[in-house]
Amino acid sequence: MTEAVEIGAVTASTARALLRLRGDTASRALAELLVRRYGSLTEDQKIEFFRVLLDEFGADRAAVDAAIGNYQADPTEQTLVTLAEAADSRRLELFRAINTAPGGIAVLLDMRTVLLAQGSDVPELEPVEKDLKHLLGSWFNRGFLRLEQLTWETSAHILESLIKYEAVHEIRGWTDLRRRLAPDRRSFGFFHPALPDEPIIFVEVALTAGLATSIQDVIDAPTLALEAEPANDADTAIFYSITNCQTGLRGISFGSFLIKQVTERLAVEQPTLTTFSTLSPIPGFAAWLAENRPSIDTTDDVQMVQSCATYLLTVRRRGLPQDPVARFHLRNGASVEQINWRGDTSAKGMAESHGLLVNYLYSGQDIAANNEALTLDGVVTASKQVAGLIDPADESLVRVPAN
Repeated sequence: MTEAVEIGAVTASTARALLRLRGDTASRALAELLVRRYGSLTEDQKIEFFRVLLDEFGADRAAVDAAIGNYQADPTEQTLVTLAEAADSRRLELFRAINTAPGGIAVLLDMRTVLLAQGSDVPELEPVEKDLKHLLGSWFNRGFLRLEQLTWETSAHILESLIKYEAVHEIRGWTDLRRRLAPDRRSFGFFHPALPDEPIIFVEVALTAGLATSIQDVIDAPTLALEAEPANDADTAIFYSITNCQTGLRGISFGSFLIKQVTERLAVEQPTLTTFSTLSPIPGFAAWLAENRPSIDTTDDVQMVQSCATYLLTVRRRGLPQDPVARFHLRNGASVEQINWRGDTSAKGMAESHGLLVNYLYSGQDIAANNEALTLDGVVTASKQVAGLIDPADESLVRVPAN
């Protein structure tokens, strides 16, 4: 047996022993051993380990068959609960045991990260990934999350994480980060007790006078001294970046809860703020435009803004906006307030949306009504200005609030 194969085989053997001894005093030591051994696996060895979890750690088929028979003979709540318990895979027990070890939650996050990255190549391993998502979704629920403001005094390790993870607008070193933490800026993150020094998700906010229409104006604005006070005319909070830091938690939503909590906190801390809006990318626009309007003059601001309005307000996927960022904010109850020409002239912004950005408005809105209109009727809420840019034939797809 080669060393590589041996490491993988020993790791699988440790997993089997851990499940046999679940609840025994020796199980904690075995869980710690499994965490260490998993950390030494290569990517290929991890995939082979996941295959063992798929083949050997599923539900007990005989117990499931028996529970099905009992339910069919006596369809009561009690036999239904017994059936549901029997259908649970033994992987869930194993993952719970791993979570008892120091570093166990990081291992489980890594497992799901690897499975998500390899998903299309190993679709048969989806049940393992779904079991992980189920447990992580319950462990990382809102009740366990702690909101913290991130400042220049925050630990260097956490600040380094912001630079590392920022996925919307790259943080270009410590000077750029310092600007984003200045008095006229805010940054908040959610933290979990199991990962106290690792943000789960964070949001960056600019305090401005009126709507910000250009990300260049936000991130390249003149630097304020850290002891300075933000301008008295700041009446708007612009959410310009929101980043999920843990790939292993992809698909487990925290963003809408984060925006809600930050909005409530800012409204209390700075009563002059009356408008809460985003300055958001439109990552699917350039691809949609190339496919549907290939001959458009991308330097014509009028045509481009009109086309972008059509894309955001009328193009659907499974009844919801096709653009992923639009889908996120509009499902949260925001509305499309304004489309901004040359809002992001970075290479990324030009490639994704030919430089266009959009403001989604959260304040002055009936958020519940906006959400209901979209989820129940497939109607996007937008300002009169943006709604007026689309073809009148598509007006039934758009809702303009009375106020």
